[in-house]
Amino acid sequence: MGVVAFTRARDRLLALDAREPTATEVCDAIVEAFHAVARFDHCAVMTTDPQTHLPSGGTVQGFAPEDCGPFWDNELADPDFNKFSDLARRVDPVATLHETVDGELSRSPRFSRLYATFGVGDELRVAFVAGTSCLAVGVFLRPAEDGPFTAGELTDVRALVPVATTVLRHAHGRIMAESSVEPPVVLVLDGEGAVIAMSAGGQALLDDLRVDEIDGDVPSLVQVAAAKVRSTRTATSLTTQVRSRSGRWLRLHVTPMEGDPDRVAVTVDTARPDDLARILLDSYGLTPRETEIVLALCRGMSTKEIASELTISAHTVRDHLKAIYEKAGVSSRGELVAGLFSNHVLDRMHETVTHLGVPS
Repeated sequence: MGVVAFTRARDRLLALDAREPTATEVCDAIVEAFHAVARFDHCAVMTTDPQTHLPSGGTVQGFAPEDCGPFWDNELADPDFNKFSDLARRVDPVATLHETVDGELSRSPRFSRLYATFGVGDELRVAFVAGTSCLAVGVFLRPAEDGPFTAGELTDVRALVPVATTVLRHAHGRIMAESSVEPPVVLVLDGEGAVIAMSAGGQALLDDLRVDEIDGDVPSLVQVAAAKVRSTRTATSLTTQVRSRSGRWLRLHVTPMEGDPDRVAVTVDTARPDDLARILLDSYGLTPRETEIVLALCRGMSTKEIASELTISAHTVRDHLKAIYEKAGVSSRGELVAGLFSNHVLDRMHETVTHLGVPS
């Protein structure tokens, strides 16, 4: 598309970052930026829970509501190429289906069962990864008449990914100061994913969880979590965090029903303080050990005390601190706390250590 188009797309993302957008607004901006450097007619950019990698929000264009179930069924259960979970672990988090299968698209079950009906010529997939945390994933479908994605388009996309990831990281770490605590809502879904019972407030909650106006009767964020539990064919439950359209962080707890594993109960409540704190730290690409150390710092622990609690050497703690400072762009503990956490998040961090039973 050219240097000018790329530069404008990059600069628009950077300008958006300065306005402190929501994660959904960043997803919209990523779609717009990618449109400027590559041709596609169907797409989805979805934020993810860094722990479960399940979608937590985002934007969808071109896909019909009935396409979401088969898409995520493939992602969660079918052997296929360029799975998001694989991309998130690669050095290069960008891949096209055409290149991966040497142009034989029919080798992909996803293409044969879903994309062939769209007249798709290629699929581009992206994982937006900060450190070890996958903050979002994207899929972009190109019409058959346009052929596969070109080398020039992929060069521009790869150059935009770090910029987009930085903006996502900043948005992912913003936790609303006003997060109302409301009674949990319980939904019961049948094997087809339809709601067969719900507690008071269920319909309003479902409306708030829709990714956009084309989302089905049961939002895809709920359907995917339910599908993940059904795919295990065991009594295993799942807890994941999602962000609603109103900006609230919510926790979904999905449990199979006794005697009928295809029927699931979904309990939705406000994310707990420790959930929010870990989401915030995940947004900086911290490892689990680095997250433990930051939480210890917030409790006022010294390097020696942290080393004793985690049964590691003080030297190892200092090495972790250097890595944490580099990821956060700071040079001291004071800057770390001030830079990572605004006042309302510091309040939540105090709630977190209290919730975890640790004196502050």
